[in-house]
Amino acid sequence: MTVRRLWAAVRRWTPWVIVAPRRYVGRGDEWGSFDFESWSERYEWREDEWNGWVDVARRPDDTVADETGDCEDYALVAASWALARGRTPVGVGFCFTSWLPIPRHAIAYDRDRVYSSGEVREESVDAFLDRTEYAWALRRRLA
Repeated sequence: MTVRRLWAAVRRWTPWVIVAPRRYVGRGDEWGSFDFESWSERYEWREDEWNGWVDVARRPDDTVADETGDCEDYALVAASWALARGRTPVGVGFCFTSWLPIPRHAIAYDRDRVYSSGEVREESVDAFLDRTEYAWALRRRLA
């Protein structure tokens, strides 16, 4: 692996999404006209090949083009779309099953919805946590 490819992978390491989620959200005019609901129906969740410590977040436009990705990839697409549509407040949540500092799932959310790996539900993050196995979520507001 070249130094350039290694550095690119390090910059996309999923824990950096938790630290600086704004850096990973897609920006641009195309997100305002993007048909998110239709795309979500075609989206296929696929675990990263090396999940865990070497899990990497994909750029939202790459996830859209491939129509596949894992939870943080979908959350970044959803957040990009929600921001472009003015659906404030918009954020990304990292869900934990216990108090151990290892997130098990990533979601995006806005005032009315939670976006979770292809599923869009009209509910709050708290309602999402109540109906799933996740104990809590670290929420990072984007707008």
